[in-house]
Amino acid sequence: MAAALFLSTASVLSLPCTAVADDTAEDLRQLRAAIQKELADLKKREERLHQQFLRLDQKSQLLDEQLRKLRAAGIGPGGANPSAAAGGVAPAAGAEGGPKPPAASEVAQTSAPATATQPAPEGGAVASPAPPAEGESAPISGPSAEEQQARQVVETAPTLSTVGGVLTPKGQIVIDPSIEYDYWAQNQLGVNGFQIIPGITFGNIFATRFEQNITTAAVTIRGGVTDRLELNAKIPYVYNAGSTSSLIPLGSSAQLLSVSANGADLGDIQFGASYQFNSGETGWPIFVGNFLFKTVTGISPFEVPIITVNDPNGQFLAGTPQKLATGTGFYALMPSVTVLLPTAPGVLFANLQLQHNFARTQPIQDRAGGPATPVNLQPGESPAITFGIGFALNDRAALTLSYQQTHVFTAYADGRPITGSPYSYGTFNFGLGYQISQSTRLNFSVGIGAGPNTPAAKVLLELPYRFSL
Repeated sequence: MAAALFLSTASVLSLPCTAVADDTAEDLRQLRAAIQKELADLKKREERLHQQFLRLDQKSQLLDEQLRKLRAAGIGPGGANPSAAAGGVAPAAGAEGGPKPPAASEVAQTSAPATATQPAPEGGAVASPAPPAEGESAPISGPSAEEQQARQVVETAPTLSTVGGVLTPKGQIVIDPSIEYDYWAQNQLGVNGFQIIPGITFGNIFATRFEQNITTAAVTIRGGVTDRLELNAKIPYVYNAGSTSSLIPLGSSAQLLSVSANGADLGDIQFGASYQFNSGETGWPIFVGNFLFKTVTGISPFEVPIITVNDPNGQFLAGTPQKLATGTGFYALMPSVTVLLPTAPGVLFANLQLQHNFARTQPIQDRAGGPATPVNLQPGESPAITFGIGFALNDRAALTLSYQQTHVFTAYADGRPITGSPYSYGTFNFGLGYQISQSTRLNFSVGIGAGPNTPAAKVLLELPYRFSL
């Protein structure tokens, strides 16, 4: 009886332990099943991400191909194709039925360097970049990052902005107001006497210092006739102020004579055209031909009155102008070739130019106060070469460093060479540009003269504004 009661009691006590063991085993099986399911889901997601990565890589290759084709179209900020801007896709230029360029949202991702590539949804469309955080400026996007980079560099380089680069697109107009300041200073030392031995000279020493300040306010208008042809015109207004100071020996002492003059009027108006020869595909640089024609609308230096020997102190200051010119007095043609090679993150550029001045009969005034003598003058040919490098710091800012070297050949008067007329000079240029908006840009550059025949300092400020007709 006692044994039976003991067995019955043991059986009752063992039931909860068995139930707990069964529940634990069931939980483990469910946990293993959940882990296996998660692993399967992760594997499927990994496969989908891999497929999306392959699609993005294909689209990136297609985009690179389209950028090379669009490079010849000259499309800059704000110049996107309307159908692309609306989210559609336009056929590639010159390739009917061929591959199509990406939508504007896709291009915006490539033109914004700081935007990370996002995985595409299953439909294959590329996700648009996230909006900028509060306090940050929205990126300036365009159809071509390389195109925009080259345009930023060309517009920032002061020696290239007026002769052509990546051209204004068809149907667009650029109005470019600018103001330029040039400072010239030159010292001359002359000796009127004789030398006994080297270092010992008997006679009079004349020291003269020339200073000139030229401020030019101009408006340049550029228009795209086709995607490869651009016409332009520049209308300048010049304010020219200068002074001449001479140290004149008077016996055992010396006297300082100083005379100032200025002139303000319309400068020499220029007309030009630029044509882009190639699109720069397959790694080739972009070649642009430029042609400028300069008129003689400004005041000629041969027309301004001069100090004669009959004027006070005329024996020392004869020939010094009483009013300063605002033009050169000669018609000129300036053909040039610009070469651009985008090599991210920089753009290499160069320009080769030749200035040809047409011979013209000018009235040479008599220092003694007599009638002017007409002389046929032919200024020397002036070849110039410019080379440098530019960097698009981001989608808004650009920086350029360049050097320009010019040589002026011998000038002629009535067919006879003018002694001392050939000379050379150089200018080192530093430029900064900032894209204020899709249509407005601010460019600032500084030039430092290398040699006595070039401006000691040159400052240029431009504010080009672009719009469509």
